[in-house]
Amino acid sequence: MVTDIIEAIDAGDHALLGLLDLSAAFDTVDHDILVERLSRTYGIRSVALDWLRSYLCGRQHTVFFDGVHSSVRSLPCGVPQGSVLGLLLFLLYTADVGELAASLGLLSHFYADDTQLYTSGPPSTVAHQRQRMELGIERIAEWMRSNRLRLNPEKTDFLWCATSRRCLHLDTGALNICGVSIMPSTSVRDLGVLLESDLSMRRHVA
Repeated sequence: MVTDIIEAIDAGDHALLGLLDLSAAFDTVDHDILVERLSRTYGIRSVALDWLRSYLCGRQHTVFFDGVHSSVRSLPCGVPQGSVLGLLLFLLYTADVGELAASLGLLSHFYADDTQLYTSGPPSTVAHQRQRMELGIERIAEWMRSNRLRLNPEKTDFLWCATSRRCLHLDTGALNICGVSIMPSTSVRDLGVLLESDLSMRRHVA
């Protein structure tokens, strides 16, 4: 993702990076939708599908705090966290987001529940890039709602990227996402790395 943006900047383009935030993403995966998707999209059937259904369904949860156990509750949704399989199942559940983004002219990068969308073009296309990003996230938010996931627009962040010389002329207007106005940041944290508009890494190194 960063390599693509750096190449765009080197070519004289501006790039817009959107970092989407999902609310309790691993905990809201619908078991029925996931099992159906594993069967229809990925061709997992018979014993293998029964094994995965058994792995997901019928789990129970309790909390132990200060020497006291809470009542036991069934878990109708969510993938088990702390395992390689839980992460893989979540990625299979949300794989359509990448195809949806591509159909809207956006590039994407995923790591677990961290979703990054980005687009680039000459400075003259900045308004078009903004519209493409806003429309893309609106469509992705609709897809998430239909699949029992929830995009959190208040925690979604944006970063315009360009050369140091052009950073002064970057678009600083708010983007409208799901009814929320979000001002672009001058730096964002992506998977623990601080990125700045000119991708200089100065803040991260400091």
